Parts: sequence; C-alpha cells; structure tokens
Amino acid sequence: MIERDIRGSSAAREVEALYRTLFRPGEERLWTAADLDPAPDGKSVYFSAQSFDGTLEDGPSGWVCRLDLMNGAVERVARGRQYRTAPDGCGAYVGNGAGGQEHLALLSGDGAALALIALYMRVEALAWSPSGDKLLLLGADSGADVSGAEGGFALRGDAAGPGWLPEVASSSAQNLWRRLYVWTAGATSLRAVSQPPVNVWEAAWFGDDAFAVVASDHHSEGSWYEASLRILDAGTGAERARYTPAEQIGVPAGAPDGKRWAILEAFCSDRGIVCGPVTLGDDDGERVLDLGGVEATDLRWRDADNLLFAGVRGAKTVVGEVNVATGERQEHWASEDLTISGWYPSAVPAADGSVLAVIEGYARPPAIARLANGEADMRVDFAPSPAPAIPGTMRYHRWLGRDGLEIGGWLVLPDGEARNLPLFVDIHGGPVWAHRNRYAAALRAGPVLVGKGYALLLPNPRGSGGRGQDFARRVHKDMGGEDMHDYLTGIDSLVEAGIVDPARVAVSGTSYGGFMSSWLVTQTDRFAAAVPISPVANWYSQHYASQIPWFDAALLEGSPRRPGGQYFDRSPVFFAEGATTPTLILAGGRDKNTPTGQAIEFFGALSEAGAEAALAVYPGDGHSLRGYPAYLDSAARITGWLDRHIPPAS
Repeated sequence: MIERDIRGSSAAREVEALYRTLFRPGEERLWTAADLDPAPDGKSVYFSAQSFDGTLEDGPSGWVCRLDLMNGAVERVARGRQYRTAPDGCGAYVGNGAGGQEHLALLSGDGAALALIALYMRVEALAWSPSGDKLLLLGADSGADVSGAEGGFALRGDAAGPGWLPEVASSSAQNLWRRLYVWTAGATSLRAVSQPPVNVWEAAWFGDDAFAVVASDHHSEGSWYEASLRILDAGTGAERARYTPAEQIGVPAGAPDGKRWAILEAFCSDRGIVCGPVTLGDDDGERVLDLGGVEATDLRWRDADNLLFAGVRGAKTVVGEVNVATGERQEHWASEDLTISGWYPSAVPAADGSVLAVIEGYARPPAIARLANGEADMRVDFAPSPAPAIPGTMRYHRWLGRDGLEIGGWLVLPDGEARNLPLFVDIHGGPVWAHRNRYAAALRAGPVLVGKGYALLLPNPRGSGGRGQDFARRVHKDMGGEDMHDYLTGIDSLVEAGIVDPARVAVSGTSYGGFMSSWLVTQTDRFAAAVPISPVANWYSQHYASQIPWFDAALLEGSPRRPGGQYFDRSPVFFAEGATTPTLILAGGRDKNTPTGQAIEFFGALSEAGAEAALAVYPGDGHSLRGYPAYLDSAARITGWLDRHIPPAS
C-alpha cells in the first residue's frame, strides 16, 4: 500500500537530513551559481544564485549576486535573476517584486536606479548591444509553454479569477508567443521588435543593429524542431537573412562587429539541450568548425575573431577557443573528474584571456572557477562549512553493447567492499542528452541510497550526446530498441564483475528515462523494482496530448493516425500483460511534455495485469518534478520503494 502522506516515514527523514545538510535552510547561505556575467573591468562577475532562506519545503529563492574576483567576497545585489553589465558598467536584471511580479531594473555604472519597468511576460534572455546603448529582451507571453527542460508546463500569467474557472486552450490564442523587445537608454518602456507569426526561441545581438535569432512561424513547442536561424533588423524586426539548417539548432551567437554568426546544429530531442557541431556563417557562406572532437554545448564571442566554446568529448568536459579567421584552436581546460554545472556545460570569457565557469564533481560542491592552461582556480566555493561528506565514489564505467559498440556511463559505488550490491539504474532523459559527473550525481535520492549501501549506474547508451552525431542518431527510429539492450549489457557487466546482485536491480528515469524504465518492465522480468518518472506509456495518446508532437513523429517509425508500427510496438501499455516488476510511477499534474495521462494509463495497464503498481501525481508540478516540496517527497518515495523491494544488506 502506498500512503498519501509519508512525511513521517524513515525515508522522508533520511532525505530531509541530506538536503538540510546540503542546502542549510534558514541560514541565508547561497547554494549554487549560474548565468555568469563578468563585469567589463575584469574585477568582478555577476551571477544568479539560489538560497533556501526559509524552510526546506518552501524551496529556494533566486538572487542576483556579485563576486569580487580579487578577494573572493560575495554580495547579494537583489532578489532576481539574469544580471547583465553593459560595456560602460551600467546594469540590468530581472527583479522580483511584491506578489511575485517581475520587473526590469536598469542601473547606472555606480549602481543608481535608472528605470524600473513592470514586466507582463517571462523574460528568457537579456543582453546589451556591443555599444551598450540598447538592451535586448526575449519575452514569453503569459500563456506560453515552457520547454520540458524547464518543467514542461504552461505559464499562468492570465490566471486571475475564482478557482472554479476552467483552464482553456485555443489554437488561435494570442498570448502564446515569444517576442523580442528593446530598451533604449532614457526610455521608460520597452519597444516590441518582433510580432507574430514570428516566434523567437533564442536571440543574440548581431552587431549593434541586428539580432541573430532561432525562430519559427508558429508558437507551438513542436515548431522549434524545424526552426531556422534568422537575422532580424533591430529597429524594425524585418528579416535580413535566413539559414535553414538540416538539423535542430540552438545557442545563436553574433559577433560584435556583425560580420559573423555561429550556432549549434545537431540532432536533438529537447529544446534548450543542444549538443553538437558548430556552424559558422559569414559573407562567404556557412561552414562547420573543427573543434577537435568536442560536441559543443555553449558559444560566446570573445571578440570579432575568437569564439569560445564549452562542450563534451566522451566522458570529458572541455572548454576551448577557436580563431575562426585562422582556424587556430586552444583548449583552456578539460576534465573527466570535474564538469560544469547545468543541463550542459557553459562558460564565459574573462577580461584577462581566461574563462569563468561553475564547476563541480560528484564529491566537489559547485564553485565559480577561473579556467586557464588546463587548471581550475576556485574563486568562490559554495560548499557549506563544514562541507557535507558525499558517500561513495564515482568513476566512468565502459562496456560493450550486443553489437560490440562501446557504451559507457557513470558508476557510483558505496564506501566499503563493492561486492554483491543492490543496484539502482537511472536512465537519463532526451534521449539525446548525457549523464555527467555532477555533484551528488544530480540525482534526487542518489546520496541517500549510496549511503545505505546501494550502487548507482547512470548509463549513456547509444543516442546520448557527446560522442558525435552518428552515435546520437543510433536511437533515431529505434527508441526502445537496441538502446534498451545497452542498459541490460551494462548491468550484465557489473554482475559478471561480482559488484551487483542480479536479484536486486531497480530501474528509474525521467521523461525519456520514464518511458524506458516503463518499457523495460514490460520486456524483461529481471528488475526487482522500477520507478518511472514523467513517463511516456502510449505513443498514440502522447502525440495528441503532448506539447511536442514533432518528437514522436520524427523519432518513431509509423504514424499516430494508423495502427501498427512503433506507435504500437514501443508503447508499454500494450505489453503490460505479464509484467511482474513492482512499479511506482511519479508524475506532475501540470506536465504538458509527457502529460499526466501517460502515468495514469501505465498504472492502469499494470494494475489490470495484476502487477504491484502505485501512482503518485503532484498536482502543482510539471515535467520531472522539480518543485518543492514535491522534489523531496519524490526522493523519499524512491528511497522507500527500493528499501522495500531491493534492500541493502544490514
């Protein structure tokens, strides 16, 4: 039996103890950093941070902070996010006002207020022009969807009125777009630059009088997959040029002189999570840059000729720079033991020629570091004092797939003898994404499980990012095919080594990992427990209910309008008969990426088949359950489910 309220359980107490140790709620200390923005003088860097100023259940609040690179001192500037400094030292950020209302705050070089503009949109990008006299804003309308990477739900900016009012949807609604705005020095309001039917997903300055944007002609999340790079006039929004890619694109970067643009172009499964080659465009046309085998995930121009990139090369995180005029390339830093925080690595150029990034490792809390000459110089550490001990050790583990293809993933082993252990396999989302050596494995219940004696396996099967486009494309038209066997052969390799007890293996995963962990329990009885999170269970209903119908249409063989094909053959609900794995399914009530109905369908299919099944739906949460306290509760439920079905040795 599954209880609705488990806050008094031993698993909940264990999870709470971990996160109290990590986050120190009520102590007003910063937890981590993101979105670095170096000041022009090179003496400081602004960043966004989170702090658990209230209770753990309240979740974190966002702050704009400033780090003095000379002495390591950190100050809180304001509640908000996305601080940006202009070349003359002026600043801008998105601030939090009363009742959660956001505003755009403009500051002079000495910190004096220049303007405060109320925002009736969700600002997703903020950038000063190279000359510093104009500010770009990319805003999502009040009813727009956010990507699966951000929670996969619809914004509710217009949700005024009594609670009984229905949630409505209309294909002709006008509050679903993403638009460009410009603020000019001295103005008291924003000027709209783009208008529907142009939907801008990402934007960057292209010189002082144009933007390089990723745009489509529809607002739907699915239209992102076929977006193009467009050069728009900063004054009128008129299109000057267009590049139509063969694949998906992201992270546009316009050179400060307006003569070159660069963009990531790769086979992708999620908006905002792009990993692959860099296409450069100029007057001579387009070409792919040689990055020495690195799959890039972030791009920044240092100047008109030098392009900084961060990315992944196999198990390593790499930060480098290429002179696009000469082709000369250098690597500032590369590491398998450490990585850069976030969905994928990002870094920013510093005034002294080095690079700044937020780095971390399994037992290394996040820290802002200066990267140069292969070394990481920590400028500020976000570890609490005393720093919590993260149990176990992580290393990269390699094995062979059924066809002899080398597969790898991150293996965490508890302290002590690694023999005959229970194993928890976490399958990443995407599928074109990759596990990395993140702090505490970036896994909601990970350190708790390791401390109790579980081993963790975080596989990167075929289809994962960081190993080239051919490797990523091996999942195309074969989701739940050979990639499924990559997980099984990985488990086999640990069993054969005597590390894992074959009778005590559990599988979980979120999004695509939710699909795969659901699929696995209908294809094999070797798992003693499963916890799919935000799963896909029925590709037919997924297509018509999801915000991203392009995804399954592009990655599956067959059609949602015809019987048969992979829409049937790879849907877990149609193969649940005979399933025996005890399965706990977790989902968010606001999820539009893998809608809640998918979890409900799978629960129904397993229950009808006679398998032990449980379902927990968090009504206020979206895709992958990142809100608080749902994140904590879901971690406790995972821990309790595994303790019940694959307990570690006493």
